[in-house]
Amino acid sequence: MRTYLGSVIVESLADPTVLDGLTPLVERVVNMPTDPDATTWHIRWYRLSEAKLRRLLPALAQATLPHWYAHFWSGDDLCVVLAGKAFWVKIGDRTTWSEFISYGDSVGVDRKWTENVPTKLPEYVLAALGGECG
Repeated sequence: MRTYLGSVIVESLADPTVLDGLTPLVERVVNMPTDPDATTWHIRWYRLSEAKLRRLLPALAQATLPHWYAHFWSGDDLCVVLAGKAFWVKIGDRTTWSEFISYGDSVGVDRKWTENVPTKLPEYVLAALGGECG
């Protein structure tokens, strides 16, 4: 069964209870003094089976606020969650990204985020995984 790794910023959710029942691999609290929406971010990283991710997506998309996104990936498959909608694209084929980038524009997500969705794990996540990649 395929496993996805990804992150959700708790402040990006109108209803953070959509994450209830999920155990984060790691959480990092980051001060973002210039962010007009939330000056503190609680970034949670998760490892989910594809089945669990697909079950979560409708509620996560409904809970995601405009201006924000969450993302999960496995191999070349990337799932980007925006306010009201989730998109499945290929990391290595940027032509598959145009629909979610355009939708991101419509819900106020700055292109610096949608055009550069990170697909490499930060060191602190790798440490929480004990060096394994998922």
